[in-house]
Amino acid sequence: MSRESDRDKTLGGLVQNYVAEQCGAILDHWDLLGRRDAASVHPSRVAVRRLRATLRTFRRVYDAGAGDEFAAELRWWGLVLGEVRDLQVLGERFDTEDDPRTPRGRAELFLAAQIARELDSAWQALSDAMNGERAARLHDAIGRWHEHPPFAEHAAQPAGRAKKRVKKAGAKVRARLARVREAAAAGDPSTPELLHSARKAAKRHRYALELAAPVLGASAEDRIERRRELQDAFGEHQDAVVAAEFLGRLDVADEPPDVAFVLGELTESTRRQADDVRGPLDAVQE
Repeated sequence: MSRESDRDKTLGGLVQNYVAEQCGAILDHWDLLGRRDAASVHPSRVAVRRLRATLRTFRRVYDAGAGDEFAAELRWWGLVLGEVRDLQVLGERFDTEDDPRTPRGRAELFLAAQIARELDSAWQALSDAMNGERAARLHDAIGRWHEHPPFAEHAAQPAGRAKKRVKKAGAKVRARLARVREAAAAGDPSTPELLHSARKAAKRHRYALELAAPVLGASAEDRIERRRELQDAFGEHQDAVVAAEFLGRLDVADEPPDVAFVLGELTESTRRQADDVRGPLDAVQE
C-alpha cells in the first residue's frame, strides 16, 4: 500500500497505511517462525510492538471493542516472541569467544549451554503456540486488519489531526523522563521500572512520528532519530536488567571454583549496569 495514496488525506488512511505495513511484516514472517527461523523473531516482535502502540495512540480511529481485542491478542503473541528474543540477545551479549581453556572461556561455555537449553524451550513454546487455535485466530485477525480494518467515524477526519496525537505522545515521554530523573535524584528503588516505562512511552512516540511523517514535514526524521537514540540508550539498560535476572537464577554450585568466580564477577558487573540509571538518562536528548 503506497504511503502516497489518496487515503493519506484522511486520518484513517494515514494510520491504516502504517497498520497494514506491520500486519504485512508479521504475516511475511509467520511461516518462517514455524520453521524456527532465528532472523524472523526480531522483525516480527517489532511489528507487533508497532501495531500495539498504534492501536493505543490512535485508538479512536478504529472500533474500540475490536481494537482492544486485537491489541490483547497481539500482547500475548509479543510475549511468546519475547521469550525467544530475550534469549537471543543474551546469547549475543555473552558470546565473546574467549579461549575455552581459560576460566572465562569455560564460564562462557557454561552460559552458552544454559542459554541454549532455555532457548530450545522457548522455541518449543512458540511452536506449540503456533499450532494452537489462539494463534490461528490471531493469524486470521491480522489478515482482516490488513485488508478490512474496522474503522470508526473518527477515521474520516483529516490526516493532519494525527499531529495532535503525536504531540500528546511526546508530552507523555517528557513527563515520564521527568519522573525518572526525580526518582533517580531521590534514590527511589523503583527508578529502573520508571526508566523502562519511559522507554515504552518513547517507543510509542517514535512509532507515532513514523506513522505521521507524511503530515509532519521536514522535522519528522530528526525527531524520529532522537527517539531512536533514546530507545537505544534505554534498551541497553533493559538488556542489562534481563541479563542480571538471568545470571541471578543460575546454579553454579557444581562449577569449578575459578569458573564460579568469573560468573560471580560477571553477575556483579551486570547488576551494577542494571542499577545505573544515570548513565542512560545523561545519554539522551528529549
